[in-house]
Amino acid sequence: MTSIIQFLYLSLFFFTPLIFTSLTSELFEVPKMYFVYFTTIFIVLFHFLNWIRGETPLFSKNKLSIPLLIFFSSQLISTFFSVDPHTSIFGYYSRLNGGLLSLSSYSLLFLILPLYLTQKFRDKTINIFLISGFLVSTFGILEHFGVDKNMWVQDVQSRVFSTLGQPNWLAAYLCILLPFALDKFLKSKIFSLKSFLFLFLVSNLYLCLLFTKSKSGIIAAIITIVIYFILYFINNFKNKNSLLFTREGRGVSLIIFIFVILSLSINNPIKDYLFPQKISSSIDQNTTLNITPSEDLRKIVWTGSLDLWKRFPLFGTGPETFAYSYYWTRPASHNLTSEWDFLYNKAHNEYLNYLATTGSFGFLSYLFLIITILTITFINPVVFVSFVSILITNFAGFSVVITSLFFFLLPAFALTVLPVKTDQKPKNKLLYLPIVTLFLFAFIKLSSFFTADLAYNQSLNSLNRQQNITAQDFINVALYLRPQEAVYRSQASLIAAKLNQPELALSQSNLAISLSPASTNLWKERAQVFSFLSLVDPKYFNYAIDALEKCTRLAPTDAKTYFLLGKFYEAADKQDLAIKNYQQALFLKSNYDHTLFALGEIYFSQKNYSEAKKYFETTLIYAPTNLDAQNYLDKITSLLPKSR
Repeated sequence: MTSIIQFLYLSLFFFTPLIFTSLTSELFEVPKMYFVYFTTIFIVLFHFLNWIRGETPLFSKNKLSIPLLIFFSSQLISTFFSVDPHTSIFGYYSRLNGGLLSLSSYSLLFLILPLYLTQKFRDKTINIFLISGFLVSTFGILEHFGVDKNMWVQDVQSRVFSTLGQPNWLAAYLCILLPFALDKFLKSKIFSLKSFLFLFLVSNLYLCLLFTKSKSGIIAAIITIVIYFILYFINNFKNKNSLLFTREGRGVSLIIFIFVILSLSINNPIKDYLFPQKISSSIDQNTTLNITPSEDLRKIVWTGSLDLWKRFPLFGTGPETFAYSYYWTRPASHNLTSEWDFLYNKAHNEYLNYLATTGSFGFLSYLFLIITILTITFINPVVFVSFVSILITNFAGFSVVITSLFFFLLPAFALTVLPVKTDQKPKNKLLYLPIVTLFLFAFIKLSSFFTADLAYNQSLNSLNRQQNITAQDFINVALYLRPQEAVYRSQASLIAAKLNQPELALSQSNLAISLSPASTNLWKERAQVFSFLSLVDPKYFNYAIDALEKCTRLAPTDAKTYFLLGKFYEAADKQDLAIKNYQQALFLKSNYDHTLFALGEIYFSQKNYSEAKKYFETTLIYAPTNLDAQNYLDKITSLLPKSR
């Protein structure tokens, strides 16, 4: 069984970064997370069977066990006080990673791995994840040259993401692998076939990293590679191995030369920083294209994260609840950015994310875990700098499945390999029954969750194709398999509303809200449901308004919610309330052209032409292509003399 367990670990490192599919509701993170879940329960099963047979201890004892237990306890306590326990346990639906269930998997994988980590298996594992990384980076390079450009809405040739899903996620993964590839190259005989292969691997990884154009990834790579070279030269100097020192000196020089050539040959943040391009003077100064720099966006989100921590200082709002709770302290300045209507399910800083969602206890236990890992891995330069790269990329981003896998399992590669004690006594054979029973329960439950997601995805696709009855059939399957999932209930409610089934739509919407009352998205979907139902029975229109009013209380600085509420009040012929909400939306987002235009229309209908003119003129400042606003201004020009 030992060989089976080792094979499963190899599968984790090889297949996890490669997996993605359109069959699940999210293409990248969801299938990766389910693969980790399934692999984990098989590893746990075979390990427990080994333990019962007396072939291995239950768990490894090392310096990281207690910090890991403290960290996991902090997440458990925070989940108990969570504003949405379901999300805290299973993770935010389109991500899953970061919930208590995923942390349980990573923790179990770490506690078991050292018991099977011989020197030979450790080397094999490193080779396996480098081969996987080569496949990922090669696909990323091909992506830059358009191999799959027609598959994505994003400009994937400009910033590649390969099989990871986002450029920054790919960059973080490549940064983890680069030190291992460098180490292999520097330790191989120079000018040998092996050295050329590893040199090609290093170049491949770095080239793909440049194609991501990820500033955080490139900065992390530079810092960690410099640290690695320093540590390696120090170790060689201590060993007084002058021949090795000279050989590695040539190897380092060659690596630096290749990195410099690649960095200056293609467009990337390094080249842009060293040789900034002049902005063409021919660009229209009135252009509405205004992309907010990522660093400015992060500062705003980080401010909201700190304010959230101040409101929930001890245990936070619960793991993975940032998508809900950030709205409570979201700075109004977020409305003036290019991502003003994006949903942020993470703080884009792993440390602030833990601070906001798990409070001081969770944050400090996380830091304690990190410090312990750094002290353990420092004796192994390549593992140490690889782990440091995760810490750097997490500062400007957040962990995903593959980075979390390495975060928790990399430290095991720095532990001293000790022979596993085989003097364990076999346990009572009756233990086989509960172990196998628990495995079957976990496997069946996990399979039902995965199948439910497949059905949910089919429902979404069918609804997009206006196949409402088919969509309802699929969502009913998902609900049968996983009735406690709020997003399924909300989907079922929306479908029922489109099929003119008001009672079912109302009951499903009520269940969705009761399962996840802090989700602004569900409240907006509830308003959409009642909007559909109001076409049949006008009484539901007020229900839609009530849902949006609830949204404004959950998200007091969300300009879009006030705009939508204004639209509903305007449709209900309550112009005073419409103006009030439009004005609030405009107060939060002064360049909100849709709101400006809506106010102009109301004042025009009230024959208050001077006010209408002011709002239409301002509309054209922010939306110069709005022909309707110009037409209204033309009408006002012809009407103003008559109004004197």
